[in-house]
Amino acid sequence: MRSATLILAGFLTWIASPAVSLAGAFFSDGYLGLTQEELRAKLGPPHKIRDHSGALRVYKYYSYEEWENVLKDQIPGAVGEDVYMYVRDKTHVRYSFQYAKEEKPNSDTPALIVKLVDIEFLSPDPITGSVEGPVAVPLAVPLKDVPKLIPEFKPSLADDAPTYRSNLFIIMLQNETSKEALRLVKERNKEDYAWSLSYRLYAAEPFPPRITLNENVNRVEIAVDSLQLIRDHHKLTHEAMINPFSAKAASLPPPPEPPKKKIPLPRYAP
Repeated sequence: MRSATLILAGFLTWIASPAVSLAGAFFSDGYLGLTQEELRAKLGPPHKIRDHSGALRVYKYYSYEEWENVLKDQIPGAVGEDVYMYVRDKTHVRYSFQYAKEEKPNSDTPALIVKLVDIEFLSPDPITGSVEGPVAVPLAVPLKDVPKLIPEFKPSLADDAPTYRSNLFIIMLQNETSKEALRLVKERNKEDYAWSLSYRLYAAEPFPPRITLNENVNRVEIAVDSLQLIRDHHKLTHEAMINPFSAKAASLPPPPEPPKKKIPLPRYAP
């Protein structure tokens, strides 16, 4: 009886082990590299499925049952994104998982592997309280609050952690590389580069020249990027900057206030 109890306890420990739950993931975020089956086993059935429309960042949302039973086979080549909604610290957080197709031997059905996690902060409708719809209203969140709203967001605190700003977003590359991540990348000559876990930060307004933890963001992507690729091919569009989560950034004096534009005085005819 005691032996059976120990075996059962060991089996339950094996099931609950984080290492097992992340066995298919390529990085410590626990998502990138998971198959669709592994992701749904981890998080449960998605709350919604979304399909990209023609317009930029405009999606159609469907119930899980409608997508699986009807639409998945009616839209040729469509790969719906699994959507999960959470409320954390009274903030609506929407996770959308994008998949890469990977051919399976002796099968006409490709495997779907998580290649990017798109995480948005949303403002509920003031009348209905809903955050659903083709175009949701983004919510600005201070960068310092992002780790508690996104538990998977664990940026490096190192002063020299590679961080870049572009016209559209800030890229924070982490000290994690994976050869398996090649399966998620379509870049030409991708085998020539090491691919790292990265966080991409987006905001409704352009970021100022110097970033502090008080800057607002409304969207975060968990993705893969290559430091050497940025250095080799994106020097003109990606500017190196100080890691905003580092001690060095915290020790800098506050950035100067932007100059206020003077209101022009009217000119009158003499």
